[in-house]
Amino acid sequence: MYDNGDEYQPDSGEEIRSVARGRASDAARMRVAVAVAVLLGVSACTGLLFPLVWGPTSNARGLAAIVGDSFGLAAVVVGLSVVAWGAGRLWSRSAREKLPEPPVRYGPVSGLGPAQTEFVVRKWIGDGAPTATLLHLAEQSVVRLTLVDDGLWQIEGIGTPQRWRRIDPISRVFAEHLGIRSPGGVFVADGSPTSGYAVREGMRAMSDACRSWAARDDLLVPSVRTWIGRATACLCTVLAALGFLGVLGPTILGAPFVAFVIGALGVFAAGTGLRHTPTGRHVWAGAAGFERVLSGRSTTIGSAAVRECFLAAVPYAFTFGVADRWSAQYRRVTGRAAPHPDWYPSTTLYDDETGLQWAAKPHN
Repeated sequence: MYDNGDEYQPDSGEEIRSVARGRASDAARMRVAVAVAVLLGVSACTGLLFPLVWGPTSNARGLAAIVGDSFGLAAVVVGLSVVAWGAGRLWSRSAREKLPEPPVRYGPVSGLGPAQTEFVVRKWIGDGAPTATLLHLAEQSVVRLTLVDDGLWQIEGIGTPQRWRRIDPISRVFAEHLGIRSPGGVFVADGSPTSGYAVREGMRAMSDACRSWAARDDLLVPSVRTWIGRATACLCTVLAALGFLGVLGPTILGAPFVAFVIGALGVFAAGTGLRHTPTGRHVWAGAAGFERVLSGRSTTIGSAAVRECFLAAVPYAFTFGVADRWSAQYRRVTGRAAPHPDWYPSTTLYDDETGLQWAAKPHN
């Protein structure tokens, strides 16, 4: 019985069984309704998709819509697909600039900051560039790094205008973006999306500045061959779509275009759109030779065995992602533990999880 609006409670076992049967019947009807809806949805999708797959502009259906009236056409298309894939592979290989093994260099190229050094070598900058730049600025005594709490870092600008003039322009762009270019300016890095987004935006500004700098100093120029390859791959993507939709005839006609696109994917790799000029190759030789030492591909570290020289190279090791190998290389060559810089206020310099590189990690 209902009582003052309270929820209804069955008075007997028969009523309970009746309610249970009603609920079971409702559930069964619901399952049937869902099954019918799914079947109707699948049928609708099938009706929409099958004309696209089997050729909407032709009355042919099934295998005839794919290969046409002759299997000879299919054989020719398969052969063309192999040739197109090979042509795409050759184009991908030609997009990669062939450079010789660089001579060993024990220090950074004069006047180049970490981001510039990486850009000259790789033609792009990675996620390690922001941390490397902050370490470089701290090593140059224009910013102060303070570990406020576990994973919470404060970067404060302390450099005078005279000191900032000695800093490379790309590092200055990053400092300006974070608001630490002037004395007293503070940026807080804590690994949060907010600080990570600011770092990402600063990294984009650095990347744009690197491109402008490389073009202005005639170090890198666009690769015409690579851009033609990219345009051709984009055109083939459109033609492949038209082919598989049956617009060009049997849908197998889209296969050669897809084969070329697959083979030519390398033309879209980072850095393939640029080529070093003769001047750029000279600068690249110095930067790449230094990276060769940092990464441990050289058996000696030369003047970097001196404490000050080793510490000055640490930011560059971070930008190439080889900081741990650089410290191991120092320990192997000198027999001593890698020195710790005075400008880094923590023992977590090489720790990816708790150091500055974690706190200043860029976020999208």
